[in-house]
Amino acid sequence: MVRPGAGVAGCAGVPALAAAPAPAGCACRLPFAGGGGACRCAARRPRRRAVIWLVAALLSLAAGAAVAWRLYPRRRAGDASLETGAAGYDLEVYRDQLRELDRDLARGTIEAAEAEAARNEIRRRALAAESREEARRAASPQTLSRPTVALLAAAVPVLSLALYAALGRPELADRRMLTVQAPPRGPSAEDMRAAERMTPEERQEMIRGMVEGLAERLEENPGDLAGWLRLGRAQAVLGELDKSADAYGRAVALSPDSVRVLTLYTMAVLRLRNPDDPLDPDLLRLFDRLHTLEPRHPLALYYLGRYAFERGREAEGKAYWRKLLPLVADRPDLAARIRKRLEEKGE
Repeated sequence: MVRPGAGVAGCAGVPALAAAPAPAGCACRLPFAGGGGACRCAARRPRRRAVIWLVAALLSLAAGAAVAWRLYPRRRAGDASLETGAAGYDLEVYRDQLRELDRDLARGTIEAAEAEAARNEIRRRALAAESREEARRAASPQTLSRPTVALLAAAVPVLSLALYAALGRPELADRRMLTVQAPPRGPSAEDMRAAERMTPEERQEMIRGMVEGLAERLEENPGDLAGWLRLGRAQAVLGELDKSADAYGRAVALSPDSVRVLTLYTMAVLRLRNPDDPLDPDLLRLFDRLHTLEPRHPLALYYLGRYAFERGREAEGKAYWRKLLPLVADRPDLAARIRKRLEEKGE
């Protein structure tokens, strides 16, 4: 803890907490367990903002360069013709052959019929080469023009910076100055080792303290359904049956249509009464609700049948227990008692 009249460690020039508040532009916090205090002043914020904008600009420029590199029209090295590729080279060869054929015919080194046959073959091969070139052009991906690529490359960083200016929050303080580390869920390894060295009474007291801590957290976060269920189970283990029923009741309020949650609450209420006591109206409403949500619920069928027998409604009680019998076949003692009661009722 920070003593009255003492300065805050780690922030030179900040007066003692008890004497005056932190100066304008300084954010200080008290130390927590296991760490010292922290203090940061707004004098560093302009520099941090400038760094953030610089990093954002560099990343945007890099993204624009990547877009330009992928879209910029390039020609492949090694092509025989820069315009037509291998097929264009073949066409040049065939044209040379046709010109050579005409020269041979003029010199008289070849007959006219032979020249015509050779000319037809060369033309056939030239047509085939042109067909291959057209197919290659149709299959090759279309490239964008250089002005279009330049426009896209420039738009990427501009739009990125505009989006960050609209949605970003560079003025926020560091996240670790705004949040406090949440307490760990459940006992730590050190707690477990300490529990092994405790007497049963000390261990029970430690568990009670953990349960009380859970109850305090749930009061701050009452919408935690799983937390209320854990608290109900823990308080039942500690023998705090009233508090256990209250915790399960809070869980029912969060999930009123859950058969599991309602069953846990009903059983917690049953623990508060003598097994031989007659069913009161509040408990009967719980069993009616369970039976509505799950018509084959064994607990609801048993107590609704018992209530009907207590009120002298024999036929209704028998109907409930007849439905219950096949559901408790794996519990022969209970099934035998139910069967015996039905026989006593003339079943």
